Amino acid sequence: MTTYLRSTSVPSRLPKVAAIASALLALFVLTTACVAKSSASPIPTIEKKGAQAHLIVDGAPYLILGGQVHNSDTSNPEDLNKAMDVLASWQANTVEVPIYWEALEPTPGHYDFSSVDLAVNAARKHGLRLVPLWFGTWKNGESQYVPDWMKQDQATYPRAKGLRGEVTSTISPFSQAAREADARAFAALMQHIKSIDESQRTVLMVQVENEAGIVNTDRDYSDVANKQFEAAVPAELLSYLDGHRQQLSAPMAAALSHAPKSGNWTQVFGEKAPEVFSAWAISNYVNTVAAAGKREYALPMYVNVWLIEGVERPGRWPSGGATVNTLDVWKAGAPVIDMLSPDIYYPKFYDVAAQYTRSDNPLYVPETNFNPYFAAFAYTTFGDFNGMGFNPFGIDDVVTKGDIGTAIGMRFQDTYSVLRPLLPLIASKQYTGKLHPVLQGLANGEDWKQSVRLTDRLAANVDFTATFDPVKGRAAGMIIELAPDDFIVVGSGFDVVFREMQGPLRDAELISIEEGTFQGDQWVRARRLNGDERHVSLPDHSTILRVRIAK
Repeated sequence: MTTYLRSTSVPSRLPKVAAIASALLALFVLTTACVAKSSASPIPTIEKKGAQAHLIVDGAPYLILGGQVHNSDTSNPEDLNKAMDVLASWQANTVEVPIYWEALEPTPGHYDFSSVDLAVNAARKHGLRLVPLWFGTWKNGESQYVPDWMKQDQATYPRAKGLRGEVTSTISPFSQAAREADARAFAALMQHIKSIDESQRTVLMVQVENEAGIVNTDRDYSDVANKQFEAAVPAELLSYLDGHRQQLSAPMAAALSHAPKSGNWTQVFGEKAPEVFSAWAISNYVNTVAAAGKREYALPMYVNVWLIEGVERPGRWPSGGATVNTLDVWKAGAPVIDMLSPDIYYPKFYDVAAQYTRSDNPLYVPETNFNPYFAAFAYTTFGDFNGMGFNPFGIDDVVTKGDIGTAIGMRFQDTYSVLRPLLPLIASKQYTGKLHPVLQGLANGEDWKQSVRLTDRLAANVDFTATFDPVKGRAAGMIIELAPDDFIVVGSGFDVVFREMQGPLRDAELISIEEGTFQGDQWVRARRLNGDERHVSLPDHSTILRVRIAK
């Protein structure tokens, strides 16, 4: 018979057992957390190799085919979801959504992240990635989205002043208190995004401020600003500009062509001094805000730009924003910012895109006109300029503007539906010279014909079959070289004849024409065209063709 003589000692061992169990539990939690973290996709980043740049998401280049909702949508879940319904129906992959400082920090130091959670969850619900737009100190050159407690305390957060001392609607970029408050709020935003999204990576990058600058005056004329304006231009800025003379924008190069090596702002920059002065102050301010956010969660960050409009003066557009006049000042003053990105509402889209496509500045189009004419510029952005993204503004007009909105939306939907499955292919062909956009109405005479040199052996003659209409839209597309004898032709409203450029004067022999699409990197044929349909013709609705040519 066994007796348990030591049974009375069991209670004395319980603390040890409990300690072991606790240690094992802690080890399990730590291991689980490490496995979860290791299984999460890498943080989105902008990868640069020489003059090439790609937004890398989930380990691969990612092109943003998106749209921006109206300014007030984030304050109303129904409006926000309707706008995202539109993008989902287009087969877009990304949505841009504003986040308001006034809603995020209703009282100093107390944060409400419900609007952020709303945007993230709505994007996930619709299968979209998200780019939050920080409406902080600046929105369209004014400070309308700062919290009420800042608006009511102009002693602590002073406004910029005009030439005659008039108080503007823009907080002064020389307000240290405002800069620090914005940086704290933005850091809190990025910390929260990390806490809710680090594993899912819904958020790809972040816009810092919105069209920063000062309206209704070319610079701040407060006493603090005047003192700095009369002082010497910082050596840091002059050194940067001197060291980057080969890539300066045309206006900056012209301003410095006969400028002294030092002096005050007027002595160095002449008539552009007020705008350049504002740009230096604002870019430093924004850099401080962005740096605070990146310390919490180092997503890519960009600023968007209200462009110069006609023969006007700074202040008609937000003076000090990253216009073509001051691009280089922003590069010096805000190195934390990854891209300076133009909001392009002008028909001369191509010219603006060219100004903002540089070895130190990849093209991203955060806003463009929600108009059928502009839908075609998606091909231009990705094909001509190796751009990272394209976004029409106010896409919920599809819902709110009745038949007109529906008609506009149909043009974008038609374009997006064929571009979406091609995005990985287009991304892989950027910077290779193998993307050839087709665009009706790009220059004089191109409303009826365009010629594209493809290879040493081949050219493509494009005849536009669509009627050029700047209101209703126009023919557009792209020819993508898979191999010297294998091409994707995508778009609508044009015919293509491939011509041999060597040997006898003749058209190239077509081996096959297939209509279809891509699933991942695999071509999926819908039908093979032959007989009466044996020609490369893109109808009024967008289509993807694969054309093989005799070697």
